Amino acid sequence: MKFPNKFPQVTLTKTALVTGILLSSLPFATAAATAATLAYDVTGVEYGPLTDGTDTTVNGVTYLNQSLPIKAVTANSLVWELGSFPQPVVTLRRGGYAPADNFGNYSDRQLVLSEGILGQPTTVRTSLPTTTQALLNQNNILQGAENLFVNAGLPAGPLQELQTDVERADFVFQSGITISPILATVFFDRGLVGAHDGFKIAPILSVDAAGNPTHYGSLLSIATGWGTPNLRPGGGADNLLPYPELTNSTGDFRIVNTVTQKVGGILLPFSLFSDTPTTIYGYSLFAPDVTDGGNPANLLDWKNSTYFPQATPNAIGGLDLLAGSGQVAAVPEPTTVLGFLVGGSLLAALKRKKVA
Repeated sequence: MKFPNKFPQVTLTKTALVTGILLSSLPFATAAATAATLAYDVTGVEYGPLTDGTDTTVNGVTYLNQSLPIKAVTANSLVWELGSFPQPVVTLRRGGYAPADNFGNYSDRQLVLSEGILGQPTTVRTSLPTTTQALLNQNNILQGAENLFVNAGLPAGPLQELQTDVERADFVFQSGITISPILATVFFDRGLVGAHDGFKIAPILSVDAAGNPTHYGSLLSIATGWGTPNLRPGGGADNLLPYPELTNSTGDFRIVNTVTQKVGGILLPFSLFSDTPTTIYGYSLFAPDVTDGGNPANLLDWKNSTYFPQATPNAIGGLDLLAGSGQVAAVPEPTTVLGFLVGGSLLAALKRKKVA
């Protein structure tokens, strides 16, 4: 059964300057780092055309096989377009440890979410997933990774299935990109408006021939509390939709839980990563409890529990990252940005402070 009402085209909404989210930075081993004080809520999204495939039903779940790509966002009163650079390759780095719950080890458990349909609890709008990693490598706001960094602390019963051993998510470019005031990246989360989950991020300064990070910059913290307004495709600020959560922990994917939440976005200017035109090769995301111990080199070993705790609870690691996150966003008209710089608005937005 097809979803009867297609989404109308959503246009970008231009609003006033958004309240920034405070960031903190851990220092380099050899020198104190600097970090920008502000990131920006995404206040509007332009989506591409909805792709609607043939419905399929597997293991009691009906998949509508729909996809809705992200084309552009509004943040800091500017329109940032996606698509000028190829989408980064997403790789999930798993801890490889073997804790067990009522459903056995979860060292390779796949956890995904999909937008659902009111009144149809076993129907999801997306396609049958293969892995969480494959899903995140698509540009489709209708799907995402459930509890990306949660690996402990959920109660007994089916909800224990909603935890895994992912410790790091790498977003790697096909080639290096030089930091510029007109470039940024954007991330989306399913959660509560204005209370989306925190995470940490570090720029990748070099990669090996296989695209594996070999050198990181400073680790930045994005505090919980971003994501206003609701960006749900085609809907208003008060729209709530069910988001079924699926896992393959006992075989074929099945729905194990459903929550009713909203979509929020945050834009991080590349200038957060460096004050100078440094070349970066992407960025990695981490749970908020990850630390580099004062040396970014410690971020390379995601299986080292000294820096990557292996008991991250839902209250800390519950980021529900939506597919299409991590893309490069660009302001298409540099003269506009230069005008902001001259006027002081964007310069103030990218202002830096020393971090102890």
